[in-house]
Amino acid sequence: MAFWWVNHKQTYRQETDGGYLWSPKANANGAKNISYDNLTRCQIGDVVFSYANGRINQVGLVEQKASTAPKPAEFGSTGDHWGAEGWLVMVNWQPLQKSLVPITYFELLQPLLPKRYSPISTNTGIGNQGIYLAELSEYLGELLLKLIEEYADQAVRVQLLILQEDLARTTGMLSDLKDLEAITVSTEKEALIKARLGQGLFRRRVSILEPSCRVTGLANQQFLVASHIKPWRACDNAERLTGANGLLLSPHIDKLFDRYWISFNATGELLCEHEAAKEALRYWGINGANLIRSFNREQESW
Repeated sequence: MAFWWVNHKQTYRQETDGGYLWSPKANANGAKNISYDNLTRCQIGDVVFSYANGRINQVGLVEQKASTAPKPAEFGSTGDHWGAEGWLVMVNWQPLQKSLVPITYFELLQPLLPKRYSPISTNTGIGNQGIYLAELSEYLGELLLKLIEEYADQAVRVQLLILQEDLARTTGMLSDLKDLEAITVSTEKEALIKARLGQGLFRRRVSILEPSCRVTGLANQQFLVASHIKPWRACDNAERLTGANGLLLSPHIDKLFDRYWISFNATGELLCEHEAAKEALRYWGINGANLIRSFNREQESW
């Protein structure tokens, strides 16, 4: 995993709303620009800090590597001098609870800034708009995350962990769905595909037993996620469809549950021993006596 810093004051809203980074492939005069070339070096799972107007407002995770793409239409007249074709990198952005102002911590950041192509001036700490995407050292990236955790968003590291897990989860889900191609009965195949996605017959059966999220109390089922208790890959097809093998959970709770970071005992009490998950639960106002002990869901019969 690498760390990147993007200065995108002119296109901040378009890029963060759209979930991407975009740059031309070269300067207006055709000259090579290393901060544009850096987009081609981004790898899936890399962390990107979004800087605009003197603040880091969002942190994102690279979801797709660079591809050639036209300048986004939503840029409008911004960058009229840019080439019509550039590099596009898809990023899952997470807004911070409160922006981080790097110049406030300039004495800490200054020794770790790149000697060349720094995203902010190594002398003043003011943003360097001549640099679009800058590579950061692991030490600087970790320091920024620590500062964000302490002063801007306590749950940011958990959010990044969840995004990383989501990438792996999507890959696993596609593999599971591919395995279902061997089923010849179309109705059974359709039911199992929907069950893998938390929909259809499985969801209806779960909702009869679990009408609301047992953590948040949310009862509006259109906002709840149907999640398997016994992992999908460990189930036979009957287990994949039974309502007894599922819970309806609020999406942020489901993300923790699906990764085995939390679970529940026989009386429905919340179980958690994962430190990052505990921190997220406390941040969401779920703490105290209901955090009981560690629990291995994979070893528990349902």
